[in-house]
Amino acid sequence: MLFRALIKTHHMTSRKKIQAITKSAKHHSCSVLIKTGKPPGVMIAQGTEDAVKQWVESVKRLRYKDYRLLRLEAVTAGQLSPHPGSITEFGSMKDLSAYLEQCEVWEWWAEHMGFANGG
Repeated sequence: MLFRALIKTHHMTSRKKIQAITKSAKHHSCSVLIKTGKPPGVMIAQGTEDAVKQWVESVKRLRYKDYRLLRLEAVTAGQLSPHPGSITEFGSMKDLSAYLEQCEVWEWWAEHMGFANGG
């Protein structure tokens, strides 16, 4: 069964923390998308239930400002394109949004980010 997590933080600018997120994605074989730079910081991970839960715990230990786990659940639709253990970084919400639309994950993301009427 495929699991997906959505995490929102105030921002993601620390290269040291981003390297730790990358290392954890590889270690736990999760496909991970991150939106870095100006607020908000966004992370989406997908993989097996155990892998995603362990990845979430490793991110939580990084103590990001305003860390919020918005969603952690089994999913049946949409597939993140990165291979397990890989990470894709975006510099803007617009770029992340366009990518998620291609992966058919945009509606799930928009709903759980709290965007009214999907936008």
